[in-house]
Amino acid sequence: MLADLLAWLEGTRVATWTRESPSLWAYPTVLTLHTVGLAIVVGVSAVVDLRLLGVARRVPLATLMPAFRLIAWGFLLNAVTGLLLLIADATMKMRQPVLYVKLALIALGLRCTVLARKEIRYGPVAPTSTVSPRASVIAMASLLLWAAAITAGRLMAYL
Repeated sequence: MLADLLAWLEGTRVATWTRESPSLWAYPTVLTLHTVGLAIVVGVSAVVDLRLLGVARRVPLATLMPAFRLIAWGFLLNAVTGLLLLIADATMKMRQPVLYVKLALIALGLRCTVLARKEIRYGPVAPTSTVSPRASVIAMASLLLWAAAITAGRLMAYL
């Protein structure tokens, strides 16, 4: 039953277009946009995480709040393009255990992002304030989880 659903997904017009179109607007653009979304999510998260770890202490934590909106937009871009890439090769990708590892790492990375936002929103307001030990743990976990998610994503091409 699942195999039938995956085969149907692969046979949809959008999946076929993504996978088989010779147009640069198909697979190459979808993959490029996925990479851009990844750079936004992970890059902006890294800026927040590094600040929570003590880098650039003179930057007030409150000034980082708009970064979370950018992370959300980057994640939305990644979700859409990731789904397009997935359905283009659904029968193969859905059988790869590394896909599920990647998705779990992303979920945990996003959880760290939510927790970091709470730490910044309700944490110290003085620009040079030190953050809680909890915030430092969240930031370190976030950096490690995003690095692992990127690694898992790259491994999907080879496993």
